[in-house]
Amino acid sequence: MSDGKRCGTLPCVSVVMPVRNGAATIARTLRSLVPDLGLIWEILVLDDGSTDQTPAIASRMAQLYGLPLEVIPVCAGSAGGARNAGLAQATGEFIFLLDADDEVVAGGLSLLHEALCRDKRAGLSIGANIRRTQGRPDKLKVPVGYGDNPTENAHNYLRNGIWPIAMGSALVVSARLGSLRFPEAIGLDEDTCFWAALLARERVATIASPVLLYHHDETRMADRFLRAPRRTLLAISREFNRLAAFGIDGATLQWRKAWIALRIARQLLISRRYAEAAYILRVARAHPAFRQGWKVFQYRLRIGTGLAWKNWRSGISAESQPHGGPRTLILTYDPAWPPVSGADLRNWGNAKAAAQSGPVLLVSVRPQEVSAPPPEAAVTIASLERAGEGRMPSLARRRTRIEPRISAVALQRLLDMAGTFRPDAMVVEGIPLFRLIPPLRRLARLLVLDMHNVESELVSQQDERATPMMQLTRLLRNDAARIRRLEGKAATMVDRVWVCSEDDRERLLAFARPGAVDIVPNGIPRCDEMPTGLAPLPPLDGGCPTLLFVGHLGYWPNVEAAQCLAQSILPRIRNRFPRTELILAGRYPKPAVRALAELPGVQLVEAPQDLAALYRRSQLCVAPIRAGGGTRIKIMEAMAWGLAVVATPLAVEGLGLANGIDVSLADTDEGLAKLACDLCADPARLERQRRFAHAFVRLQFGPRAIHGAVRRGLNITEDGRP
Repeated sequence: MSDGKRCGTLPCVSVVMPVRNGAATIARTLRSLVPDLGLIWEILVLDDGSTDQTPAIASRMAQLYGLPLEVIPVCAGSAGGARNAGLAQATGEFIFLLDADDEVVAGGLSLLHEALCRDKRAGLSIGANIRRTQGRPDKLKVPVGYGDNPTENAHNYLRNGIWPIAMGSALVVSARLGSLRFPEAIGLDEDTCFWAALLARERVATIASPVLLYHHDETRMADRFLRAPRRTLLAISREFNRLAAFGIDGATLQWRKAWIALRIARQLLISRRYAEAAYILRVARAHPAFRQGWKVFQYRLRIGTGLAWKNWRSGISAESQPHGGPRTLILTYDPAWPPVSGADLRNWGNAKAAAQSGPVLLVSVRPQEVSAPPPEAAVTIASLERAGEGRMPSLARRRTRIEPRISAVALQRLLDMAGTFRPDAMVVEGIPLFRLIPPLRRLARLLVLDMHNVESELVSQQDERATPMMQLTRLLRNDAARIRRLEGKAATMVDRVWVCSEDDRERLLAFARPGAVDIVPNGIPRCDEMPTGLAPLPPLDGGCPTLLFVGHLGYWPNVEAAQCLAQSILPRIRNRFPRTELILAGRYPKPAVRALAELPGVQLVEAPQDLAALYRRSQLCVAPIRAGGGTRIKIMEAMAWGLAVVATPLAVEGLGLANGIDVSLADTDEGLAKLACDLCADPARLERQRRFAHAFVRLQFGPRAIHGAVRRGLNITEDGRP
């Protein structure tokens, strides 16, 4: 339908409604559209991966009320992406964007439509909305302050001179949208970017009567601010920069960025994340309009007080109770001491963090290979199996290929140790040790499952890469489904589940219903061996870098990555920088990895005793990881040592790094090689990237951050009590 035939035929409105797991509210929202049904041409429900009954409820409502509704499955990953999918399919003369948890006031859509019919020059109509927040009185927001100049309207909107436009309070003429779409890379303020761009070029018709009941969820809104705040702010800033193409002046855009930074800092302060709040507040302080403001002064005072209080409490705890406080038993399969790679580094880091609050008993199923005691006085190490022991009767039959063989004697020893140590909390490392959870459940005041990988996801990845015959065998075994069932069952048996990242948390919640999920990230390993500041890089040999890849070289994702590096990426880099070298460092290299050392420019360092020396002679870490789970410790360690990192998106998943700022990302070997060459050809860019990355990982994954995460995961209060 063209803009020239406006208001000529009914029905004429396309309702675009993104939803994910909206079963609790979508019926109410759809019912609110019934009074204006005569206007509605179609209702497009964009279902972005719901795991509840949302699609079924929407279809039942359509049958009950005769709604012209279509449920369209999408894989957008964001509200902006889902809305864009709806805009691409909408055919109505008008577009009505509505969220699946709000309600249209009876006749509200008709009021918006009539306003556009009266003012044929307007590109959108905006009505008042009632904001409803639990525990507070309703608030009426009337659209005032709009004039005849679209650029001024956009300017006032971004500077908060006009109330925000709620989804469901505006009706847009389809023909006026053109190619305008929502940003898809952000989950906060994406609607602001859309409305500001539209206001900058279209006349507005306003209505003083309420057309929408907007349900404001403060907890969900706060979560959007707190999820990877630095990455969120950077992504929003990039989207605001794009608004300059719509004639919005730079001063207004800079003001908006500073204001968003202030909002994020406020939520971080409420959550007592003082160090992150200080980092974000710097953006607000950089703008002259906020630099001397009362809020910035107040926030700085609260940050300083909060940091001082935390440091003081930590000092009191460390001095007065070095061996007292809550007692924690951590159970692992492999010995965590001495830590060498992946799981050992995480388990040892968690043990060190817990030891700052009280004694820790670190128990492994497999025998301890090193007799030297750990340097942490509050950590005691033990093992359930003894070197040289004969084969003991097994505890139970293995149900999946990830479960190790555990003897009945090992279980009895574990129960004896727990009875003697009397822990306040027990932490079990992963689903492979599932069979030990039920007997520990009876002994533990607080039982934690540390899922540093979502194992079912890893097994699925491995099965997809197997040979056709092996795929058939594994399909018949159906290990991934079995492991997923174990993960779901285990999550209900324990008190808390730890995961490495927000991504893993969402994967787990897609199929499990744990009591509580804590994000306990992997920490920077061997942080005490690193320089306190950013050390200078060794000079490039005529632009030719030394590339470093560190990891367990018997772990299949790392084997694949090493092969890609040596056989595909390195030759491409050497075409431009002929003296480039690649160092592969790690324990237990597979024969396929050993063979790579025969290639030009490739050096294999097996079981390195001094990683520091390798980091000091390298400039770049290239990580073509295309499988695996959790978060990659090798990435954090390289950044903490000051290396610039080039990687695949999966390699940095869950770390909150910003592409082009902290890290350079590409999916293909060719793209990774090009990024590495570009960094070496531009030393200023390389230096800038590694500085940003070094500061970020130190803040997010340093000892203080891990200590705080472990304390929260063990439910330890500020005064050190469990």
